[in-house]
Formats: sequence, structure tokens, C-alpha cells
Amino acid sequence: MFSKYSDNPVSFPSTWKTEQSLAAGGTQTDELVREEGECQVVEQAEVGTQTEEEESKHYGHPNYDEASLSAFLKRVAPKVIRELERQNRSQAFHGYSVLKEEESTGVKLLHTLRWNQLHADGVVTCIDWSCTGSVIGVTYGSKCHDDWCDHKGAVAVWNINRSDFDANQPERVIEASSCVLSLAFHPTNPAFFAAGTFSGELLVYDLSRTEEVTPLATGECGGGTVTTLSWVDITVGEVTPSRTPNTIIATTSSGFILVWGLNLMKQQLLLKTGFVLQGQDVPRGIRTRMDDSSGVGITAASFNSEDSMLFVLGAEGGGLFLCSTSCEIPTGIEFAGVSLMRCVTSAFAPHSGRLVTAQCSPHHRNAILSAASDNQIRLYTLLQPNKPVSVIHSEESISCAQWSPSRPLVVAIGLVTGEVAMFDFGIKNRQPILILPAAEKPSPTTALQFNKRNMELVGVGDQLGRVTIWQLPNSAVSPLSTELTNLQTILNTLAD
Repeated sequence: MFSKYSDNPVSFPSTWKTEQSLAAGGTQTDELVREEGECQVVEQAEVGTQTEEEESKHYGHPNYDEASLSAFLKRVAPKVIRELERQNRSQAFHGYSVLKEEESTGVKLLHTLRWNQLHADGVVTCIDWSCTGSVIGVTYGSKCHDDWCDHKGAVAVWNINRSDFDANQPERVIEASSCVLSLAFHPTNPAFFAAGTFSGELLVYDLSRTEEVTPLATGECGGGTVTTLSWVDITVGEVTPSRTPNTIIATTSSGFILVWGLNLMKQQLLLKTGFVLQGQDVPRGIRTRMDDSSGVGITAASFNSEDSMLFVLGAEGGGLFLCSTSCEIPTGIEFAGVSLMRCVTSAFAPHSGRLVTAQCSPHHRNAILSAASDNQIRLYTLLQPNKPVSVIHSEESISCAQWSPSRPLVVAIGLVTGEVAMFDFGIKNRQPILILPAAEKPSPTTALQFNKRNMELVGVGDQLGRVTIWQLPNSAVSPLSTELTNLQTILNTLAD
């Protein structure tokens, strides 16, 4: 069935090991073609107009009777000339200025500022405006101190031009360890202000540092109350070339006048020099039982608008003094390692009550304003200090007074009735030209300050901690053309 069989082998070659062929290839995109074109639409229009040439009119020589015209002129000319000369001498419209119809003729209450966290005995002690006129600073303290101050004072700041302005919520409140009694904004930098306390601290703050609650620099004024503060562009004895004054002059209830220099780099207040108002400087007619070498309490101070080395001081006993920072007469008194000098060069005729205001005029070098608890508002001249050139008697007690920053003869007087009366030294009847009414709940006025940037605004503080901001009418702000001349005439009254 099976048998052996042998056949030739059959094979076939492998196909997967065949040699592979390689070839290089490439591709290229088409060349990019760029085109640039411009398009501009130009519109032109031309309009012309031409009036018809006007023919000159020729008037014939009129016929008139020369003899009749001459007779008429000779008859009426003397009467017309006489009336013109009479009108020229007339004082009927002297000082009259026409008001525009749209101008307001009455005062307007714009805002009533309140700090709701003020303690029950808190009063407004001082007001000042920033150099831009948009920020108002208000200091608070207590109305009575039996001994050492244990009240919490504060400085509240409002920006009345902000869109989120709230009269009942200050933009910034800075608290102090004792009552804050004096305040002064920097004359060129609206962020800087200096504050003085009852315990004698001098504090300088920078409002631009919104996160900081500590003062930029501090100084100690010897324990007496800091009654006034002034930024003055002087280095004692010479005028500085800088337009940004960094000199602060503080007066105290102990009679010190301390000159501080603010070092912004080191954030320090350095005492440069100092002066003292002594008992021997006070006129004998009002001198009480005091040591001649002891200090006399200073209640008011103001620097001359033209000569920053001259200033006036008001004292507690009614004394009013002309002083100079150029004095170099030693007193033998030292404070913080600095020898204090005398500063009084002459004394004005004193008041019979405590000085509440002593202020140099911002309009005239020689004019001085003073007001005291004897209810007198006086105008002095530096040329003859022994007698006032004009006196206004107030029926109500005076608490504060300020020169008008725009009208040379006008002063504003704060009264204990809560009203503010504005007087004009150029009016002989001595009646107020304008009265700002008291608030709904009257309270004695404690502080008064004009806005020097927006002169229509004035801030008034009272014993209830309120600050009312009034807008004055144009008639109370716009100076008359002859007002400065009339002030010069009044100042020359005694000299004649």
C-alpha cells in the first residue's frame, strides 16, 4: 500500500528580505506675495460770500444859523460845566459797586459738621482750612479744666469737595492723649498740619499716610498749653529761599515762643531757638502780682504779612505787644538746652480784659486787629501803638475774631450768643454789615476761620461741638475799589 518515493525538492525565494530603495523628496509652498495700498478720503468745501459794495453817501453841508447856535452855547455851557463839576465833587455814589442780578444777596448755610463720638463735655477749640480750601480740620477739647487734663482730644478732618462727603462722619479722626487746642495746616502742602495740646505737646501729622495713626514728628513745649501755632517762612533772623516753610512757631500759656524746625528726612522736630514774654514786659497799669522774670500766658499770636520777623502777641491780662525774632537780649531762662531771648520791642495800649484775638492784617503792613473780653474790637497802627485808631464796641461778649481775607476794612466777630457779626471799620455808625445767625440750638461761638482759597466760605465752631460752614454773599466778600485807600486814611488819622 505504501512504498518509497523520492522526488526533486521544490523551493521559492523569500520576499521580505528584498533590498529597499530610498529616495529624497521635498516640498515648497508658493512664494508669498505682498501688496500695499493707500486710501484716504479728502473732503473739501469752500464757501464764500460777498456783500455788495456800499456806496459812500455824500451829505450836503447843512445850513444853520451860526449866530443862533453861538448864542445858545454861550447861554447853556456855563450851567452844564457847573453841574459836571458839582457831580465830580459829589460823594453820593462813593464806593458804590453794581451787583450782578444773578449774585446772591444773603448768606447760605452749606453744612453742619458733627463728630458723633465726641464726649459730652467736648467743644470745638480751633478750626483751620488746608491750602487748597477743600479740607477743613476741627480740633476738640473740653470747655473746663480744674487741674491736669485727663480728657481725650481729637482732630477731625472733612473734605467738603468729595463725592462721598458726610457731614456726620469725618474722613479722618486722629485722637490725642489730651485736649487739642490749636491747629495749623501747612501753607503749601495740604497733607501736613500741626496740632498743639493742653499738656504742651506739638504734633505734626501727614494725612497722605492713610494707614498711619501716629504723628510724623513730635515736640514738647514745656508743659504749658500750646495756645497758637504758625507755619512761618523764616529761619530766625533771615528769610529762607525755600517756598515750602518747615518752621513752626508755637506759643504757650507759660509765656514761651518756641521756634521748631521740621526735618522731614529724619521725621523730627528740632528746637532752633525760643523767646519768652516776661512780667517786666507787661505795662504797669495791668501788671498783677507776678515775678518780673516769670512768663506771662500768651493767648494770641500773628505774624506780619510782609515781614515775617515781626509778630504781635496777646496776653491773658489784656496786654498787646509788638515783637521781633531778631532780638538777641538774653533772659537767663533755658528750655531744652536753648537760651530763651526777649522778643518784645514795644507795647500797644492794653485792653482791660483777656485778649482773644491779636492779628496782623493780611492787606496792610501796619494794621493790627485786637479783640478782648472787654467787648472791644480795636484797630491799631504799628506807627503809633499807644492808642487805637478805631474802636468798635460790641453789645455781646466776644469769643473770637478774624480779619476778612478779601476786604481790608471788614472783620468777623464770634459772639457768645452763637452769632457771628461782621463789622466794617469804614462805616461810622459801627453797626454790623452782616450777621450769621446762631444754630437752631444756640451755643457760644468758640472758633472762627475764613477759607483763604474760597473766600466766600467761613467755618464757625461752638461749644456743642458743631461746625457750621456758611457761604457769604458777594457784597460781604468783594472789596470796594477805595477800601484799601480808606484803610490807609484811617491808619494815618493819629499821625495827622
